[in-house]
Amino acid sequence: GNLVRLFNMKPVGEIVFYGFPDNLIVDSMGVGKIPTVEIYHARTGGFNISVFTTMVRQQYIDSLGNRERNMFLSSLLYSMKLVGSSFLLTIDCVNVSGKNRKAYLIVNSQKLAERFKDKEEYILVKGRRLRSSLTLAVAMARFQKIPALQIVLPIRELTESRVQHGFQSLVSIINDALAFIGEPGKN
Repeated sequence: GNLVRLFNMKPVGEIVFYGFPDNLIVDSMGVGKIPTVEIYHARTGGFNISVFTTMVRQQYIDSLGNRERNMFLSSLLYSMKLVGSSFLLTIDCVNVSGKNRKAYLIVNSQKLAERFKDKEEYILVKGRRLRSSLTLAVAMARFQKIPALQIVLPIRELTESRVQHGFQSLVSIINDALAFIGEPGKN
């Protein structure tokens, strides 16, 4: 919601996915609707920006069968191409312990890995096997020729300092991503 307001984004559509839970969600005004993915879009500073948001929890999407999850993520990525978006950024949060409160990055291309490998604010994930729908969306974006990364912020516990640190990391990654989009031969 904050990104939608920040960029004055307009709704461009909704995706109804047959694999979503059979729930009716009644909003604060008393209006019922089935779970969907809402798509917002804006053009700012020469870039197309899209936001996908849903009332469905990531754990539910993670629990879908491979075929259903892949169909769902493919439809999101295809929608990105239709509205002209040229970069995918997904955001996740994790519990952290200890003093290392850096953000983690997962990327889908060698050029992105080169771009972000030596940053002090992030730790580029290497040599790991991950299972998460958001991470899978980043990997699948390569097939639509969309550069993508996932930032994993250490802010599950919503203390003021962790939220502030998470937002600083997010702003920094968005600045780096926008600079990357502007480079020739980014894929």
